[in-house]
Amino acid sequence: MPPINSALAHAHHLLQQDMLGYLDTVELLTSENDTDDDTVLTIARTEVPRLIAALRGTVAAHRADHHGLCLGCPTTWIEGRLGREPWPCPTIERAQKFLKNPDSIYDAVPHERERAQPYARV
Repeated sequence: MPPINSALAHAHHLLQQDMLGYLDTVELLTSENDTDDDTVLTIARTEVPRLIAALRGTVAAHRADHHGLCLGCPTTWIEGRLGREPWPCPTIERAQKFLKNPDSIYDAVPHERERAQPYARV
């Protein structure tokens, strides 16, 4: 597969930055020590359903077909042939891991620790 061109790479970067910026904002607004409880409650009521929908959509897309392969993962070369990941795929396994242990994101993606530092609770 040829590498993606610079315009597509830039588009991917912008999409990632948009999503991470949203998460940063929600985290900041719900973890600041000087944020009053009413603001946190308002943010939680509007943003938690969005976050749940995003995760539900991901989980729903990454489901097993009748052969036990993940419908959400693209086809790729697996053991010398074109196929899909067996379910549960790495996406579902990682999501489950991060739900059970949210701090494990920092072991899996160390640069996220620097992003989260301004919002760490004191």
